[in-house]
Amino acid sequence: MIRRRFLHLKALIAFAILLIFALTDTEAAYNGECWVVSGGDTVLKLHADGSVDPTGIPGLTQAQSAEVNPKNGVVWISVSAANAAFRYDPAATDENEIFKTISGIPGARSISINPGDGTAWIGGKSVVKKISADGSQVLAEITGVHEPEVSVNPTDGSCWVTDSRGTATRYDANGAAVARGPDLKEPKFVAVNPKTGNAWVADTQASVLVKLNPAGQELLRLTDISKPTSPEVNAKDGSLWLVSNASMLVKLSPSGQKTMEVPAGMAILAIAVDGTDGGVWVADQIGATFQGEVSKFSASGEKMFGQPILMPSHVSVGNWAGQ
Repeated sequence: MIRRRFLHLKALIAFAILLIFALTDTEAAYNGECWVVSGGDTVLKLHADGSVDPTGIPGLTQAQSAEVNPKNGVVWISVSAANAAFRYDPAATDENEIFKTISGIPGARSISINPGDGTAWIGGKSVVKKISADGSQVLAEITGVHEPEVSVNPTDGSCWVTDSRGTATRYDANGAAVARGPDLKEPKFVAVNPKTGNAWVADTQASVLVKLNPAGQELLRLTDISKPTSPEVNAKDGSLWLVSNASMLVKLSPSGQKTMEVPAGMAILAIAVDGTDGGVWVADQIGATFQGEVSKFSASGEKMFGQPILMPSHVSVGNWAGQ
């Protein structure tokens, strides 16, 4: 029965992808577009101005993440109910390359892409797997972790992995543990600065945000940001954006000084920083319509637009190389 359901799901998604390929101009420049998980069953694309692309990827069950490679526009999607991730390449000409399934990732959830080599680190319920750029091989595997979140450093290929039971560990490009941070209560989020190798780890339940160096040493601990979630580094200036109390956008300087605090929603589940203009995309489950909204705030904290999107839970933005 389970196998039949999975095959049915796979067929629905494959049909949707072929439909997208037929309708999408694959030569169009990818410029600051935002990929959104909506309602847990659909992945949408919003253009840089916030308008919704007419195509989408429906038929998913418990989609968790949709991360775009900012170098080539390939999108990786984790679907926990399918215990799998999917790789979607809108520029591919071979039907077999447009959409690929990476199975064997129980409870697939978090994704972090290395734009340098195109590989993807994918966290499941109790495992993390590093997948080759073409989606065909498992290059590394980390087991014994609980509800891991991942953040890869494209400079050296290493990846920080949280374990919600209390740890954050850095693994090298081959999946070997090389550093471990201090014990925390329940770390749920991590973001690495590719220029410095330092990582920010958010422990939401304890209202603690720590900054670690590549060796795992604690450089800074902040306890004045209530329930921090979704830290995102702006690699251009080293600043950090995150969410407090699921409602406030907070911006920190590289040294951890609070430089901005902006009301941004009512139930924010995720944000994404656009490295080109420093803007921040926000996924708010409630929004102005009380049914969900994806909005974008400028680098100075001004709301640029809000687009009604049903129950958005994840956002990811990137740019083609050279644009």
